[in-house]
Amino acid sequence: MLDPAVAPGEPSRHGSPRRSATLLRWVARLLSLSGAALAVACGGPAADGEDEDAIVIGAVLPFTGEDSTIGQNLEQAMLLAVEDVNRAGGVNGHPLRLISRDSNSGSERGLQSLLELLYDKQVAYLVGPEENELADEIVPDIKALDVFNVLPGYASPSASRVGTRGGAWLRLPPSARAWGCSVAELARENDVRSANAVVAQDDFNQGIASNFGSDFVRFGGELLSSITVRAGQASYLDRAERALEAGADRTLLVVNPTVASAMITELAVDNHRGSWMLGPTLHTPGFLENIPYRSLNGAKLVSPTLSLTSECEQFPEAYRGPVECTHDNADAFRRYYQRRWDGDSPFPQAHFYYDAVVLIAMGLQYASAQHTPRPRAYQLHAAVLEMTDQATKRGKWQDLRSALETLADGTPLGYAGAAAEYEFDQFGTAEHLIFNSWHVEEGVFTDDGTYRARCQQNPD
Repeated sequence: MLDPAVAPGEPSRHGSPRRSATLLRWVARLLSLSGAALAVACGGPAADGEDEDAIVIGAVLPFTGEDSTIGQNLEQAMLLAVEDVNRAGGVNGHPLRLISRDSNSGSERGLQSLLELLYDKQVAYLVGPEENELADEIVPDIKALDVFNVLPGYASPSASRVGTRGGAWLRLPPSARAWGCSVAELARENDVRSANAVVAQDDFNQGIASNFGSDFVRFGGELLSSITVRAGQASYLDRAERALEAGADRTLLVVNPTVASAMITELAVDNHRGSWMLGPTLHTPGFLENIPYRSLNGAKLVSPTLSLTSECEQFPEAYRGPVECTHDNADAFRRYYQRRWDGDSPFPQAHFYYDAVVLIAMGLQYASAQHTPRPRAYQLHAAVLEMTDQATKRGKWQDLRSALETLADGTPLGYAGAAAEYEFDQFGTAEHLIFNSWHVEEGVFTDDGTYRARCQQNPD
């Protein structure tokens, strides 16, 4: 399950009650149950002219709102994966079909679109949402409807223990634990002696800050007083100045891009500049364009490397520090994506969204070979983990036909995807030890190379 960060009745970041969609849920349940039984095997009824045998994957993406710069890019990655799986023969001969809806960057309207996917379209396989507020909100619905939810977004909540009562989660990017620890290690490697944080009131960013703080102290740093901020405030200047007055060598900023833009702009207008480390959600297109020029010069951050583990030089288990990696796999995917989408380049998150679709297809293929052609969510979750853990070889995104044929024979197979060679912990969270480090210079993110962390990749 996922642990919601806000109790029922408390406001979400957009100010509406978290359970305000309760009536909509009941109406949707009545409508969905008034017709045929839930078609969980194939994700729901097909529209006129569409293949009734198609396996439907639902996606809710930010096509509008503050995060709208990435929505179409992520959808294109998923559509490309659907095309590739179908070209490879589909899952036991069944094609995939994608149904996308607009999250409106996490608003109440976005929640209603998400509930439509779950109750009206009756999707059994859901990718996203990108916003962790929405992912938290639909936990009861995922469990009640027994949906398999893949979380490719950087800010998605952590995956936790999966039971047999309904619903299961698979998380592809680093966990809050991995993010926090890798930033702490890199900070100490750069001789940061003291640090604090400005943190948003949500479980993902709070998790990063908590793990960063404990690991920073464990590595010999001094943790100073931190500040929590709430989205939607009229001004963030007072809170930001209080954080900077603590006198830390670096302040970790783990908030959403809108809050960060407003805060950094207010500080710049007031002639204040901090020495920052940035959270993962700020490594996104457009963020640096929405703040005063040079106001974040020198800020540090990390992101998951898109190099495969096999593309990086090998070191002993205990090693942490710089590593050399090639980027052939990521470059090949970028060129492939560009050919399909008229020169558009995939954002880093798009690699994970492509892999989300492929992992669903591979898991279904393997589960069917294990005599479970219509797996419940926990069974599909177990199939993905088993095929990965017991594999001696990996199927590549460039050759999905061979990968699906191998899985159809019942042979476990790992996945070398567009973003990673996936390994999962027992809860379904992908394990990441290698990160790219960056700094901000003259309004752009500048690559500082690849870094291997040695954090214990325990689930949050």
